Amino acid sequence: MAIRVRYYVACYKVYNVKLNSTEQEDNFYRIKNDFIDYWRKPSFKYNTIGHAMVPPAQTTWFEERLDELGLAKDIYIDDVYKYLLAREETSMDISRSDNTFSFNDYYRYSQILDYIRTLEATYENSTDINLSVIEAGTTAEGRPLVYIKLTNQTPMMNKRIIIIEAGINPRQWITIPSSLNIIHRLKDSNNTRLLNDFEWIFIPVLNPDGYEYTHTNLRLWTKSRSTSSNLGAICPGVNINRNFNIDWLNSDSSSSPCSHLYGGIESFSEVESRLIQSLLEEYGNRTSAYISLQNNGGFISYPWQYERAASGLFAQHHILGMKMIEAMVDNYELDIASVAYGDRASGTSTDYMRYNGVLYTFNIDVVPRGQEGVVVPREEIQIIADDVWRAVSVLAENLL
Repeated sequence: MAIRVRYYVACYKVYNVKLNSTEQEDNFYRIKNDFIDYWRKPSFKYNTIGHAMVPPAQTTWFEERLDELGLAKDIYIDDVYKYLLAREETSMDISRSDNTFSFNDYYRYSQILDYIRTLEATYENSTDINLSVIEAGTTAEGRPLVYIKLTNQTPMMNKRIIIIEAGINPRQWITIPSSLNIIHRLKDSNNTRLLNDFEWIFIPVLNPDGYEYTHTNLRLWTKSRSTSSNLGAICPGVNINRNFNIDWLNSDSSSSPCSHLYGGIESFSEVESRLIQSLLEEYGNRTSAYISLQNNGGFISYPWQYERAASGLFAQHHILGMKMIEAMVDNYELDIASVAYGDRASGTSTDYMRYNGVLYTFNIDVVPRGQEGVVVPREEIQIIADDVWRAVSVLAENLL
């Protein structure tokens, strides 16, 4: 299949950014702006090498800032467009000619919808599994925005709820099969206890328009495709994970519609973030945990992300997070989100849910796979998805 990446990323470079002191970490903000796209933030504490995608117009500015901080000008990818071309056969989207659905592959949004609606039809008359697909709205480009409710027929009033969100950043494809794999695992007869006591809500693709755009146009897109800003026609989209009403637009966020960090014309300006808001309004008093699946580099993290401090439930989050990590095969780090990511960020979904009373909120950021960790090879999907399942199942067992 021919690659469909626009020349938008032609001549973009990716730099390795390695912080060698706490002083450099404290001054990290000096090598950030609205147009430097960090695939992964650097961290001195965790010896994490950051990857910064820099457009041609920003190269001189970026290298001057590196010099000021005493950081090496280490080019990791010299031309992002050529790099993506070279990965076409192994990492870009495909169109399957059959009707099978595998957790070792990536799929277009229409295929994902077909799969989950088939699941709903399969269990329509089940005396055991209760699975329903709810259409909660329509995206800017006319796609249905859906979530899945899963439990069993065990009579229990007001079961506690666990919400799993995936695909908030559309280029992080790996999060979507990871969420669907949890549904697959929960339906297994050995996991009935987790359905007896919980109702599960899954948003398998929170950003459908952005996700489709990563398949058809720009693989590294990070926003939705709405056009509500004054520059919407030429700079569409909002970063959904900067659009929540928690410290909105203050840190690692932008008021520029042309930035990949654009937080929107106001908080909850987007139908995607309003879906999460509506779930909180409807189920908040029953929701025990909210998990955001992401792909930023091998962390389980907990609030806060908008400030360098933990929430009042620090001890509970840390103890439970340690148990989740112990169950996983790959090596994950555990920390406050702002520390784990090496930077603060405003307007995130997990901070919003924790601030509004959800007991446990975690980001599960899968370990880097492939050369740079953003484009995860197909052969790694099942391994990662199974590890995410181990963490989620431990969380649920401990909540019991």
